[in-house]
Amino acid sequence: IMASKTEPTLDKELIEKATTALLKYVSKHQEDKNNDILADKVHFIWLIVSTHRFLDITKDKPVSIPLKYPLYDASTEICLITKDPQKTFKELVASKSEKRIQKVIGISKLRKKYQPYEAKRQLCNSYDLFMADDRVIPLLPKLLGKCFFQRKKQPIPVCLKNERHFEREIRKACNSTYMHFSPGTCLAIKVGTTDMTSSQLLENIMTAIPCVVNKVPRKWKNIQSLSIKTSFSTSLPIFNADPFNRIPG
Repeated sequence: IMASKTEPTLDKELIEKATTALLKYVSKHQEDKNNDILADKVHFIWLIVSTHRFLDITKDKPVSIPLKYPLYDASTEICLITKDPQKTFKELVASKSEKRIQKVIGISKLRKKYQPYEAKRQLCNSYDLFMADDRVIPLLPKLLGKCFFQRKKQPIPVCLKNERHFEREIRKACNSTYMHFSPGTCLAIKVGTTDMTSSQLLENIMTAIPCVVNKVPRKWKNIQSLSIKTSFSTSLPIFNADPFNRIPG
Protein backbone atom coordinates (compact mmCIF):
# COMPACT_ATOMS: atom_id res chain seq x y z
CA ILE A 1 0.00 0.00 0.00
CA MET A 2 1.41 3.33 -1.01
CA ALA A 3 1.86 5.91 1.71
CA SER A 4 2.45 9.62 1.41
CA LYS A 5 3.95 11.76 4.14
CA THR A 6 0.46 12.67 5.33
CA GLU A 7 -1.65 9.57 4.93
CA PRO A 8 -1.64 6.25 3.08
CA THR A 9 -3.67 5.49 -0.02
CA LEU A 10 -6.10 2.63 0.57
CA ASP A 11 -6.10 -0.15 -2.00
CA LYS A 12 -9.73 -0.33 -3.18
CA GLU A 13 -9.08 -3.48 -5.21
CA LEU A 14 -7.68 -5.28 -2.16
CA ILE A 15 -10.65 -4.16 -0.05
CA GLU A 16 -13.16 -5.38 -2.66
CA LYS A 17 -11.35 -8.74 -2.87
CA ALA A 18 -11.59 -9.02 0.92
CA THR A 19 -15.34 -8.19 0.96
CA THR A 20 -16.01 -10.72 -1.83
CA ALA A 21 -14.02 -13.43 -0.01
CA LEU A 22 -15.83 -12.71 3.28
CA LEU A 23 -19.28 -12.93 1.66
CA LYS A 24 -18.31 -16.21 -0.07
CA TYR A 25 -17.16 -17.62 3.25
CA VAL A 26 -20.48 -16.66 4.91
CA SER A 27 -22.52 -18.09 2.01
CA LYS A 28 -20.62 -21.38 2.10
CA HIS A 29 -21.14 -21.78 5.84
CA GLN A 30 -24.84 -20.88 5.62
CA GLU A 31 -25.35 -23.72 3.13
CA ASP A 32 -24.39 -26.13 5.88
CA LYS A 33 -27.87 -27.04 7.14
CA ASN A 34 -26.46 -28.34 10.43
CA ASN A 35 -25.09 -24.93 11.31
CA ASP A 36 -28.02 -23.36 13.17
CA ILE A 37 -25.99 -20.33 14.28
CA LEU A 38 -25.48 -19.13 10.73
CA ALA A 39 -28.52 -20.44 8.85
CA ASP A 40 -30.55 -17.72 7.09
CA LYS A 41 -29.34 -15.02 9.45
CA VAL A 42 -27.95 -11.63 8.57
CA HIS A 43 -24.72 -10.93 10.43
CA PHE A 44 -22.74 -7.75 10.89
CA ILE A 45 -19.41 -7.19 9.20
CA TRP A 46 -16.89 -5.44 11.44
CA LEU A 47 -13.99 -3.12 10.68
CA ILE A 48 -11.19 -3.99 13.12
CA VAL A 49 -8.76 -1.15 13.83
CA SER A 50 -5.45 -2.05 15.52
CA THR A 51 -3.39 0.82 16.90
CA HIS A 52 0.34 1.14 17.65
CA ARG A 53 -0.27 2.88 20.95
CA PHE A 54 -2.59 1.86 23.77
CA LEU A 55 -5.79 3.93 23.71
CA ASP A 56 -6.54 4.88 27.29
CA ILE A 57 -9.98 6.25 26.42
CA THR A 58 -13.39 5.47 27.83
CA LYS A 59 -16.35 7.49 26.61
CA ASP A 60 -20.00 7.21 27.59
CA LYS A 61 -21.13 8.42 24.20
CA PRO A 62 -19.97 6.58 21.07
CA VAL A 63 -18.74 8.45 18.02
CA SER A 64 -21.19 8.53 15.08
CA ILE A 65 -19.74 7.39 11.74
CA PRO A 66 -21.81 7.93 8.54
CA LEU A 67 -22.41 5.05 6.10
CA LYS A 68 -23.63 5.10 2.50
CA TYR A 69 -25.73 1.93 2.97
CA PRO A 70 -27.50 1.67 6.37
CA LEU A 71 -27.08 -1.36 8.61
CA TYR A 72 -30.72 -1.21 9.70
CA ASP A 73 -33.89 -1.35 7.59
CA ALA A 74 -37.66 -1.11 8.06
CA SER A 75 -37.78 -4.52 9.77
CA THR A 76 -35.33 -3.52 12.55
CA GLU A 77 -36.90 -3.76 16.01
CA ILE A 78 -35.76 -0.95 18.30
CA CYS A 79 -36.00 -0.54 22.07
CA LEU A 80 -35.82 3.09 23.21
CA ILE A 81 -34.61 3.97 26.73
CA THR A 82 -35.82 7.37 27.89
CA LYS A 83 -35.91 9.88 30.70
CA ASP A 84 -38.88 9.74 33.04
CA PRO A 85 -41.82 9.98 32.74
CA GLN A 86 -41.89 6.97 30.41
CA LYS A 87 -45.53 7.68 29.48
CA THR A 88 -44.62 10.97 27.76
CA PHE A 89 -42.25 9.18 25.38
CA LYS A 90 -44.63 6.25 24.80
CA GLU A 91 -47.26 8.74 23.67
CA LEU A 92 -44.70 10.53 21.50
CA VAL A 93 -43.74 7.25 19.78
CA ALA A 94 -47.41 6.32 19.26
CA SER A 95 -48.09 9.70 17.59
CA LYS A 96 -45.28 9.34 15.01
CA SER A 97 -45.02 7.35 11.79
CA GLU A 98 -41.65 5.80 12.80
CA LYS A 99 -42.81 2.24 13.52
CA ARG A 100 -39.50 0.53 14.23
CA ILE A 101 -39.62 1.41 17.94
CA GLN A 102 -41.22 -1.64 19.53
CA LYS A 103 -40.63 -0.79 23.18
CA VAL A 104 -40.08 2.30 25.35
CA ILE A 105 -38.47 1.91 28.79
CA GLY A 106 -38.13 4.81 31.21
CA ILE A 107 -35.00 4.97 33.36
CA SER A 108 -36.88 4.23 36.64
CA LYS A 109 -38.56 1.17 35.08
CA LEU A 110 -35.18 -0.02 33.80
CA ARG A 111 -33.76 0.35 37.31
CA LYS A 112 -36.70 -1.48 38.92
CA LYS A 113 -37.69 -4.21 36.46
CA TYR A 114 -34.34 -5.16 34.93
CA GLN A 115 -32.16 -5.58 38.01
CA PRO A 116 -31.54 -9.36 37.80
CA TYR A 117 -28.88 -10.49 35.33
CA GLU A 118 -31.35 -12.81 33.57
CA ALA A 119 -33.80 -9.93 32.98
CA LYS A 120 -30.97 -7.85 31.47
CA ARG A 121 -29.90 -10.76 29.27
CA GLN A 122 -33.44 -11.34 28.01
CA LEU A 123 -33.87 -7.64 27.25
CA CYS A 124 -30.57 -7.62 25.34
CA ASN A 125 -31.72 -10.57 23.21
CA SER A 126 -35.21 -9.19 22.53
CA TYR A 127 -34.38 -6.29 20.19
CA ASP A 128 -32.09 -5.70 17.21
CA LEU A 129 -31.06 -2.23 18.27
CA PHE A 130 -31.13 -0.11 21.41
CA MET A 131 -31.33 3.67 21.44
CA ALA A 132 -31.36 5.99 24.43
CA ASP A 133 -32.09 9.62 25.18
CA ASP A 134 -28.60 11.15 25.23
CA ARG A 135 -29.35 12.68 28.65
CA VAL A 136 -29.49 9.20 30.28
CA ILE A 137 -26.53 7.59 28.46
CA PRO A 138 -24.07 8.09 31.42
CA LEU A 139 -26.41 6.05 33.69
CA LEU A 140 -26.64 3.04 31.38
CA PRO A 141 -23.35 1.11 31.81
CA LYS A 142 -24.24 0.41 35.45
CA LEU A 143 -27.96 -0.23 34.80
CA LEU A 144 -27.56 -2.51 31.78
CA GLY A 145 -24.57 -4.53 32.94
CA LYS A 146 -21.96 -6.48 31.02
CA CYS A 147 -24.15 -8.47 28.61
CA PHE A 148 -24.99 -5.41 26.49
CA PHE A 149 -21.33 -4.47 26.19
CA GLN A 150 -20.13 -8.03 25.53
CA ARG A 151 -22.74 -8.38 22.76
CA LYS A 152 -21.80 -4.89 21.46
CA LYS A 153 -25.43 -3.78 21.78
CA GLN A 154 -24.78 -0.60 23.76
CA PRO A 155 -27.61 1.89 23.22
CA ILE A 156 -27.04 4.56 20.57
CA PRO A 157 -27.57 8.12 21.86
CA VAL A 158 -30.38 10.14 20.28
CA CYS A 159 -31.36 13.72 21.07
CA LEU A 160 -34.98 13.76 22.24
CA LYS A 161 -35.11 17.34 23.53
CA ASN A 162 -37.14 18.55 20.56
CA GLU A 163 -40.22 16.46 19.77
CA ARG A 164 -40.44 17.87 16.23
CA HIS A 165 -37.05 16.33 15.37
CA PHE A 166 -37.86 12.91 16.86
CA GLU A 167 -38.21 10.95 13.62
CA ARG A 168 -35.22 12.67 12.04
CA GLU A 169 -33.06 11.68 15.05
CA ILE A 170 -34.18 8.03 14.86
CA ARG A 171 -33.51 7.88 11.10
CA LYS A 172 -30.10 9.52 11.52
CA ALA A 173 -29.15 6.98 14.19
CA CYS A 174 -30.26 4.07 11.97
CA ASN A 175 -28.22 5.44 9.04
CA SER A 176 -24.94 5.66 10.95
CA THR A 177 -22.56 3.26 12.62
CA TYR A 178 -20.85 3.88 15.96
CA MET A 179 -17.36 3.66 17.37
CA HIS A 180 -17.25 2.75 21.06
CA PHE A 181 -13.97 3.65 22.73
CA SER A 182 -12.52 1.41 25.41
CA PRO A 183 -8.94 1.09 26.71
CA GLY A 184 -6.72 -1.10 24.53
CA THR A 185 -5.16 -1.32 21.07
CA CYS A 186 -8.18 -2.57 19.17
CA LEU A 187 -11.47 -0.99 18.05
CA ALA A 188 -14.36 -2.81 16.34
CA ILE A 189 -16.91 -0.89 14.24
CA LYS A 190 -19.89 -2.34 12.35
CA VAL A 191 -19.55 -1.37 8.68
CA GLY A 192 -21.95 -3.67 6.88
CA THR A 193 -24.14 -6.76 6.89
CA THR A 194 -23.84 -10.12 5.17
CA ASP A 195 -26.82 -9.37 2.91
CA MET A 196 -25.02 -6.41 1.27
CA THR A 197 -23.10 -6.78 -2.00
CA SER A 198 -19.30 -6.59 -2.03
CA SER A 199 -19.47 -3.19 -3.79
CA GLN A 200 -21.90 -1.84 -1.13
CA LEU A 201 -19.52 -3.06 1.58
CA LEU A 202 -16.60 -1.45 -0.24
CA GLU A 203 -18.42 1.91 -0.33
CA ASN A 204 -19.32 1.68 3.35
CA ILE A 205 -15.74 0.81 4.31
CA MET A 206 -14.28 3.62 2.17
CA THR A 207 -16.79 6.08 3.70
CA ALA A 208 -16.15 4.93 7.27
CA ILE A 209 -12.34 4.65 7.38
CA PRO A 210 -11.45 8.39 7.07
CA CYS A 211 -14.03 9.26 9.77
CA VAL A 212 -12.80 6.47 12.07
CA VAL A 213 -9.11 7.35 11.65
CA ASN A 214 -9.88 11.02 12.23
CA LYS A 215 -11.25 10.17 15.70
CA VAL A 216 -8.26 8.03 16.75
CA PRO A 217 -5.58 9.96 18.70
CA ARG A 218 -2.63 10.76 16.35
CA LYS A 219 -4.79 9.60 13.41
CA TRP A 220 -2.93 7.57 10.71
CA LYS A 221 0.32 7.73 12.72
CA ASN A 222 -1.35 5.43 15.23
CA ILE A 223 -2.96 2.95 12.80
CA GLN A 224 -1.11 -0.36 12.71
CA SER A 225 -3.63 -2.34 10.66
CA LEU A 226 -7.21 -2.49 9.40
CA SER A 227 -9.13 -5.69 8.72
CA ILE A 228 -12.70 -6.91 8.25
CA LYS A 229 -14.48 -9.90 9.76
CA THR A 230 -17.78 -11.33 10.92
CA SER A 231 -18.29 -12.52 14.49
CA PHE A 232 -17.51 -16.11 13.37
CA SER A 233 -14.82 -15.65 10.69
CA THR A 234 -11.12 -14.89 10.76
CA SER A 235 -10.00 -11.31 10.01
CA LEU A 236 -9.11 -10.39 6.43
CA PRO A 237 -6.46 -7.63 6.26
CA ILE A 238 -7.23 -4.54 4.15
CA PHE A 239 -4.38 -2.28 5.34
CA ASN A 240 -1.06 -2.75 7.15
CA ALA A 241 1.24 0.11 8.08
CA ASP A 242 4.56 -0.32 6.26
CA PRO A 243 7.22 -0.44 9.02
CA PHE A 244 9.81 1.00 6.60
CA ASN A 245 7.57 3.81 5.46
CA ARG A 246 5.90 4.84 8.69
CA ILE A 247 4.33 8.25 8.76
CA PRO A 248 6.64 10.37 10.96
CA GLY A 249 5.47 11.66 14.34
